[in-house]
Amino acid sequence: MKTRFLSLLCTALFAAGILLSAATASAHGMTYWEATLVLDDTATGGQNQLEPRKSTLGDARRAVVRAGLADDYQEKDSSGDGMRFVTFTFNGAEPFVFRAVTGAKDTRDAGDLTITSYDVMGQSVRTLSGLRVGKSYEDIEEMYGEPSFSETNEDGLTACTYAFDDKAATLTFDIDGAGIIQAIHFRSEI
Repeated sequence: MKTRFLSLLCTALFAAGILLSAATASAHGMTYWEATLVLDDTATGGQNQLEPRKSTLGDARRAVVRAGLADDYQEKDSSGDGMRFVTFTFNGAEPFVFRAVTGAKDTRDAGDLTITSYDVMGQSVRTLSGLRVGKSYEDIEEMYGEPSFSETNEDGLTACTYAFDDKAATLTFDIDGAGIIQAIHFRSEI
């Protein structure tokens, strides 16, 4: 009888642990694919999608140019601590920054490296569901719920971060005092 009780107790505790960990693993409903950026292609009338960790810096360069948002970019390529850091910064009509991080011995052309992070500060680029700079943050909360965490800086911007634990990545929205998205940041671990 005692063995049976302990067996039932262990089973119940195990089931409760699974339910509790599932509930806390992702408190929000946002999926990783929301980090994919969509840019209009003015040449074809279509769209270009930039999926982090799959699309390259070269893909980003082409998409930004084809969207008519910038003709030129600044490339910064540096190495340190066994890593190579490459940044493409576009300062056209709207600012964009795309980055790649890889091993220091990776000698591929910078344009061939996959995007590991980005910063979007302009309204022309959106996520798969249409989230973009200039939109109300309430739209995000209605669609996906509360962020994984948030923090307000000294300038009054609140960074609302949605974490994707299974991908070791985050998508952060900088929100002003009026509740409007001012920037979108994607970060991933390598």
